[in-house]
Amino acid sequence: MLCPRDRTEMIGPDSPGLSLFSENGIHNCGKCQGMLLSAEAAKSSIARDNLENMHASFASSGEEVSLCCPSCDTMMRARTIVFTRNDGAETDPIELDGCPSCSSFWFDSGELQKLAPPFENADKEPEREARALGILIQMLLLLPYRIS
Repeated sequence: MLCPRDRTEMIGPDSPGLSLFSENGIHNCGKCQGMLLSAEAAKSSIARDNLENMHASFASSGEEVSLCCPSCDTMMRARTIVFTRNDGAETDPIELDGCPSCSSFWFDSGELQKLAPPFENADKEPEREARALGILIQMLLLLPYRIS
């Protein structure tokens, strides 16, 4: 599967040693560090259910963006999502690209790094950064959210 931003082959959820990716249906671009989440690829029922619930917001509305879904080639739509932390505080809003046809979502690396800044040598260790962002996504999928 190719990255929708730079057309680089992405690391998929079936890659060895990446059970976190497998659980949550994550594909990662090693070049731009963006992440695609796919409900169809998620092995965790919690992740799959949350992604399918989020999909309803994109199936009916959102601004079309010039980004093709890597899963089905449909033009994706952008919406703003805010997560609520356990202490009740909200995260900064981030733009999330979602496919109106399938349950796939694209998180740009910069959007995720608004929530968790990259470590010092992230550009030299993309696999480590991908794992860190994968953990962030896993945690986000467990939090309440609102989409506007």
